[in-house]
Amino acid sequence: MKREPGRTCLGCRRVRPKRELVRLVRGERGIVVADARARARGRGAYVCPDAPCLEQGLSRKRLAHAFRGACELAPELAAGVRLAASAATSPIDRTKSEEVTGTWPQR
Repeated sequence: MKREPGRTCLGCRRVRPKRELVRLVRGERGIVVADARARARGRGAYVCPDAPCLEQGLSRKRLAHAFRGACELAPELAAGVRLAASAATSPIDRTKSEEVTGTWPQR
């Protein structure tokens, strides 16, 4: 029986199953976006979709430490994380959430 992979939330610092968290990605230009499919290229970090975790996790210090370098938040990143979290529970809206969260197309 396989164990589900765990990831640490940037906000609350608790280890949770990967599927419960939303992946953030720092792209080549240093802009952080939500990755609804968890497949985008770039260094990733995870955050809970809860409001307190988002507030703490999206602080510049935590993001810079997680991404090991300077980064810039995409506009409406918090809204994109909430939308990506709702897309995980509702697969019908997944395509729309990828457009809004700014995930990059796969090559």
